[in-house]
Amino acid sequence: MVAFSSVDSDSPAAILGTLAAGALLQYGFAAYCSWKERSTYRFVGRVAELYVYPVKSFGGLSVQSAKCTKVGLEYGNVTDRHWTVSTSNGVYLTQRQEPKMALIKTSLHGDMMHLDAPGMRTCRIPIKPKLNKSQLSKVTVKTDTVQSLDCGDDVASWLCRYFQREGLRLHFSEATLEKRDSSKAQKNWSHPALEGDLTAFSDYCSYMVLSNSSLNQLNERLAKPVPILNFRANIIADGCEAFAEDSWSKIQIGEAKLRALDACTRCVLVTVDQFKGEKDKQEEPLATLKKFRLKDPYGPKPAFGINFTLDAPGQINVGDPIFALMR
Repeated sequence: MVAFSSVDSDSPAAILGTLAAGALLQYGFAAYCSWKERSTYRFVGRVAELYVYPVKSFGGLSVQSAKCTKVGLEYGNVTDRHWTVSTSNGVYLTQRQEPKMALIKTSLHGDMMHLDAPGMRTCRIPIKPKLNKSQLSKVTVKTDTVQSLDCGDDVASWLCRYFQREGLRLHFSEATLEKRDSSKAQKNWSHPALEGDLTAFSDYCSYMVLSNSSLNQLNERLAKPVPILNFRANIIADGCEAFAEDSWSKIQIGEAKLRALDACTRCVLVTVDQFKGEKDKQEEPLATLKKFRLKDPYGPKPAFGINFTLDAPGQINVGDPIFALMR
């Protein structure tokens, strides 16, 4: 008779073996899912332009390369919309209320950012101000009130003089201060932002993607074409059909991975002439967008461009291929 030996199922060796087998299966399943996702991505175009807007509603920076971070595009140690102006009651200010904000140019000079506006001296502010507890403040963006760093009296005086109004302050979202969570945004439709999808002072999320083909289709309907700057997009795509971005659920550019949230609904801000600092009297291009870009479930505001958030960081460049996972 042949004797068979067996391992006690409760022995340390058996338990370790079971755990190892489970970990291997889990790893294998994760690897398969990752491969499956990568295999369904497809080339949809290339990065045509990149824009970073350091100060909300001010002029931005057209750049050739930038880093995708959790809280927005980063270039030259500044991150998209990490500064914002507030009114005397602590509420953020945009081109909706002050179209002249479009005429304020931002430029980077070493560790300083310069603000230039018609008829004004250059105002210089540090790119990385030290966190001084005596300068901690708060600002309200949409329905969120978050902690910020007050940028001081000099730039506040500069802003008050330019806009001819009292009580304006400039706020900075220093790296260690709380950020707004897109999942808490209040909209009239269900949006898919997840807890941990962070942003600083953008209206909703940290990225907006738009294609040149979509802009071209809009401009074909307008008597006076408008530039891409009217729409404050961060990543401009080329080589795809008009409104192809509507069907992208995820995109990958280099190592950076971005996840689509919802359509970017447009308001009166897009009617501001970015070179004159004035609203269009016929409310174009908003009026034309309403004729062909009203979509469920977004109600009376037309959709133009797609809101994205970041899943994996990475450097991106103008000319990089864009791969997309379709909805």
